Amino acid sequence: MYDILIADDSAEIRKGLMLKLKWEDYGFRAAAEAADGAEALAVLQERRYPVLITDIRMPVMDGLELLRECAIRFPGTKTIVLSAYDDFPLVQTAIRKGAKDYLLKPVIKTELIAALVSLKRELDAEKERTIAQLSRGELPESEAVSRIRAYGLTEWALAEQPVRFAVAEMRIPEARAPGGAQSGDSFKEAYRLLMTEIASQWGSHVETFWEKERPDRMFFVVHSDPSVTRNDGDGRQDGLLGRFLADVREKVVRYLRVELAIGVGHPVSGYRNWSAGLASSLLALSRSKSDKVSQTIYGDDPDEDNELSFAILRRFCLAVENADEGEALQTLKEISEAGKRSSVQVFSFFLVQLGLRMGEIIRKYDLKNLDPLRLLWPYINSAWDCDAIDRIVRDIREMTLQAVASLKGLKSKGREDTIEAIRKYMNENYGEELTLSAIAEQFHYNVAYLSDSFHKTTGSTFSDYLLGIRMDRASKLLQESDLKIVNVSELTGFSSPAYFSNVFKGYYGMGPNEYRKKRPNAERGSL
Repeated sequence: MYDILIADDSAEIRKGLMLKLKWEDYGFRAAAEAADGAEALAVLQERRYPVLITDIRMPVMDGLELLRECAIRFPGTKTIVLSAYDDFPLVQTAIRKGAKDYLLKPVIKTELIAALVSLKRELDAEKERTIAQLSRGELPESEAVSRIRAYGLTEWALAEQPVRFAVAEMRIPEARAPGGAQSGDSFKEAYRLLMTEIASQWGSHVETFWEKERPDRMFFVVHSDPSVTRNDGDGRQDGLLGRFLADVREKVVRYLRVELAIGVGHPVSGYRNWSAGLASSLLALSRSKSDKVSQTIYGDDPDEDNELSFAILRRFCLAVENADEGEALQTLKEISEAGKRSSVQVFSFFLVQLGLRMGEIIRKYDLKNLDPLRLLWPYINSAWDCDAIDRIVRDIREMTLQAVASLKGLKSKGREDTIEAIRKYMNENYGEELTLSAIAEQFHYNVAYLSDSFHKTTGSTFSDYLLGIRMDRASKLLQESDLKIVNVSELTGFSSPAYFSNVFKGYYGMGPNEYRKKRPNAERGSL
């Protein structure tokens, strides 16, 4: 309901306008009046009104001056000008100053209604944007309160009555809509218009907004009914909220032949908590199942056990790294089946972990033209699509086959390449705690076999080779920087400065401080 301020020096005209029609039937309330422009400005200063209807000719301050002041001080207020037939040049000036419409005196009811209908469409769009901004916490305090009052949201946003956020996401199985009807702009527009119309039929109980970036989603703010009941078929129902959501589902299926996944957030009171309410509804939606099209998830419902564990991820990556194609594909099949039983939130997180682990393998063996995170990133938070998991698994399968083929090629080249990969790893991670057993496990070798292979290939034991790397790096740091000894020891992987000093002296024949002072140019040993 939008409040209107009427400014006219004739009390009879003001009274006549107030009685002209049932303002509430058109979403308005004739809430205040003023006898001239100065009085109208004083009223607006006390409280912002979204609509001002003003006469042009008034004493003290006329309508044109009032419009000029409103444009500067209350730019959000929309104005309709009242004029006589001989005021048309002034009306043209008023339109240039921002008036939305004008009405000739005596005001005709049908023309007033037409002006109000046009204004309401504009105000509704602005209110929707305001609700979205309040929900995201984007408005400063003073602006938020001003808009809340202007758009009739006081009971919603300033009172203690709780509200609940719900986000409804349309889902269209590929089998029912070949080509993906959800990608069509006209279809998304039909969805938005239908959802807006449904919400409007619930009057003052429901507000709605949407975001251009996600036209497949509609957001609702619903007055929360404290009476809560259980419904085995659809989880928890919340009085008014439950009836509204049932109405939404029924009409969307009937008119658009699509189904909905709906996330319902926790009850919140006051606009300062709206962002938390919105976040909880999105979190609830993220727990929706990809193999179940129509569903409603409440934010405080428990999530089921996660079948996509670290163990299955490790088994898959180990199979890939061992170039065991059969085991890798079998594990991927298990991942696919578990993914379809998991929530979007769980599966999306698993995809991130899989991408990171596969990335480590690809970097370790320097595999070219494979970027798992880039491959998987478009699917993150979009695994709700009924066919998305099948597409994801197909892409992962293709990447797996490429990785396995490349690793088989590397392994066939012999132990030299593997040892080279280990040497590269040691050169890049010498500052960490490195042991032969840990390297053997990481590269899937028997410890004794790796030790023998390493010595035959490099002519040095694993420990001597690592010590050579660390001593070489330490000498460079001592020569080229003023770092303290404790810092040099930490950077080169030693547990204590004292131990570092003893090892350094045994390797170079002098301690770190003496070495730094002499800055020797003599050969210090090489790898």
